[in-house]
Amino acid sequence: MLAGLAERLAPVFADGEPTLLTDDPELADWLGSSGLPVLTFDDLTGRDALPTRIVAVPLDYGRIPSRRVLRDVLSGSSVLWVPLASFSPDLSTARYAVEKLLEVDFTRSVANNRHLICRLMLARGDVTFSGPGTKLALRLPEVLQLSSRTRVDLLPDEHSTVGNYFEVAFSPADLAGRLDAGMSVSGTLRVDSVLVAKHRELRGRTADQFTAATRVAEEMRRACPLNLSIVDSRIVGGLGPFADDIEALSGPEYRGAVTEVAIGTGALAPDGIDWSLNCLLNESAAGIHLGVGNGLTGMHFDFLATEAVLDG
Repeated sequence: MLAGLAERLAPVFADGEPTLLTDDPELADWLGSSGLPVLTFDDLTGRDALPTRIVAVPLDYGRIPSRRVLRDVLSGSSVLWVPLASFSPDLSTARYAVEKLLEVDFTRSVANNRHLICRLMLARGDVTFSGPGTKLALRLPEVLQLSSRTRVDLLPDEHSTVGNYFEVAFSPADLAGRLDAGMSVSGTLRVDSVLVAKHRELRGRTADQFTAATRVAEEMRRACPLNLSIVDSRIVGGLGPFADDIEALSGPEYRGAVTEVAIGTGALAPDGIDWSLNCLLNESAAGIHLGVGNGLTGMHFDFLATEAVLDG
């Protein structure tokens, strides 16, 4: 079933096949059908030699070492992180995500990233996005700061998240919810699906709210399409009965502030995507998405417009 995974990952690890690393024994057994070597995080303890090429697929952050420990342990390895634990610990959702990796083309997605970045750097004034029920204008700052992957292969000791391969993202607001005066987004967005994620450093009572946040996101997916109104990087309408929950769970300091505008470059076949799942690989599979919250002090919600595109 997973026989093509090594081939899909080959451009990322140009000097050899990676080892798949997870915290879940059942997922580890299933990943074995890929033909690639598989380890659990527990297997790293006491090993004389660690793999130099790793695809890390955690399902539960509570079962893996801290970031500080892993930074030391894996300092000599190139690691592609597939942080499914930020979205769902569910095994069937994890299998779906890995199967979606069999469909993506890392080289093409990075080429799409570079093409989009060039277009944005050459743009003057506003750029616009449009699609069914969607019309957004994004005012770009003089100095454009983006989050995206522009090189396919990982360096020998480089770590990267898989999401960076499949999107070009902007941040109209900082981690404290302060809006960037040089950038703003306004208009309407038809929401076709909703995701929620947490950062692995989220702790305490806020982290305990993730289950409630996933229920809200699920209810919103069932209610889609939703039609959001955005003015100067704040959502001012369209959340309806979910507005209070979004504000409470993403962090009231945001007051509807858009913390992310992203263009998906994953280029997955739309008819093969299960939009009912809260899954990382759905985030940038197609279209664009707007995010609220930062995942560190509260939850991060993504509102996906799966048919919207950058105009021009």
